[in-house]
Amino acid sequence: MKRAILTALAAVLLLGCKSDAKTNTVPEEGFPEPEPYACRVYDYYDYQNPVPVSEEIEKSYFDDVLFAGDSRMGCMYLWGEITNAKVEYVTSLNLWLIDSMPLDNHADGMTMYDALATTDKNNIYLLFGINEIRSSEQYFDSWAFEQYQSILTMLRENNPDSNIYIMSTYHPRSISGLPEPALTEHLGYVNSRLAKLAADNYMYFLNLDDGMTDEEGLIRDEYVGDGLHFGPTGTHALEDYIKTHVVRRNWYVKEICE
Repeated sequence: MKRAILTALAAVLLLGCKSDAKTNTVPEEGFPEPEPYACRVYDYYDYQNPVPVSEEIEKSYFDDVLFAGDSRMGCMYLWGEITNAKVEYVTSLNLWLIDSMPLDNHADGMTMYDALATTDKNNIYLLFGINEIRSSEQYFDSWAFEQYQSILTMLRENNPDSNIYIMSTYHPRSISGLPEPALTEHLGYVNSRLAKLAADNYMYFLNLDDGMTDEEGLIRDEYVGDGLHFGPTGTHALEDYIKTHVVRRNWYVKEICE
């Protein structure tokens, strides 16, 4: 009797195993489609901080670079040794008039806004803000900050994959109409707003005061001839700084599939 019971239990278990095997059998019409992997792109770059030091970039990088700004950027056009980059500048550029003030190095009336709106460069460097530095904080925010944001929005819409660098307003040794300590106070506020624009728009903030200033925090005397604008020595120092502060996206942007 005991042997009969054990035999019956074994038969039940065997049938159960066969039933499971049949359930998991691949249908005759073909193999089931595998579930797709879920892939996501992660950007690990810290947009809250300035661009860190990097290995010097190769010369060919500048084939795909646009430098755009006010008269301070003009030094790149006048004295620069990076001759394969595109440089556009306007003396005394006012952000509010960016679409009407003609470029210094053009005879066709092209404006800075035109140059930015039509560029196809993959790396864009912007040096604006010195001509708005005399504004009060409230006045700066009420129009200059918003105008700069509209420019960045246009650039991002036209160039969704471009790397955009917002360059800080370096601390000049002097500037007309704004003595110390007001100069330092205004400068600190303007740069804090430029850093916010970079972080809010996922763009890169290039802090020119980091490495190009003296022990007092002023742009080095040998770099500027009038306290503000770079001469040849300062221009070459600026170029060296840019070459060693480049974000390689492949270091920070990763695709992860689960």
